[in-house]
Amino acid sequence: MPLSYILGNLIGRAIVSFVLVWIVCLLASRLNWRQALSRSGRWYSLLAVAGLTVLGMGSAMLHTGAVQ
Repeated sequence: MPLSYILGNLIGRAIVSFVLVWIVCLLASRLNWRQALSRSGRWYSLLAVAGLTVLGMGSAMLHTGAVQ
């Protein structure tokens, strides 16, 4: 796999993971988007983003057969 494909996939999954975490924070803060944005920047939210990104990349690699 080319490096640009891997980096693009990683960045795209990180953005989608951040949006998912932000939506959860938005619901937890009763649809106050400013408070949700501040909550999504905390260390545990960023840890959740990293975890979702790694899980997504691992799932994609297992699905395409890159990891045998």
